[in-house]
Amino acid sequence: MAHVLNLLGNMLFGLVGLVIAGIVLIESFMAAMMDSVGLHGQVQRVVLIIVLVLLVIGAFRAFGRAFGLLAALFLILVLLQALFGRQADGGMETAWQLRQAEASSAAWRM
Repeated sequence: MAHVLNLLGNMLFGLVGLVIAGIVLIESFMAAMMDSVGLHGQVQRVVLIIVLVLLVIGAFRAFGRAFGLLAALFLILVLLQALFGRQADGGMETAWQLRQAEASSAAWRM
C-alpha cells in the first residue's frame, strides 16, 4: 500500500513539476523576445503576468482531469490505508507490541 501511495504521490508531483517547467520555459522565451523587441520594465511585467495567468488556466484545462484523478486516487488510498492499514502492513505493530511486552516482563523478572 505504501508503494502505491508513493507512486501516486510521485506521479502527481512529477506532473506538477512538468507543468511548472513548461510555464517557466515559455515565460523565459517570451521575456527574451520582448527584450529583443525593446519592451522593458512595467510593460514587460504586465504582459508576462497576463501570459502566466493564461498558461496556468490552460494547464488546468489540459491537465485538470489528470490532476483530479491522481489526487482522488491518492486520497482514496490514504483512506484505505487508514481503515485497513493494520492488517496490510504485515503485522509490524503486533510484533512491536510483543517485543515491548517481553522487555517489560524481563524487567519485572530481575
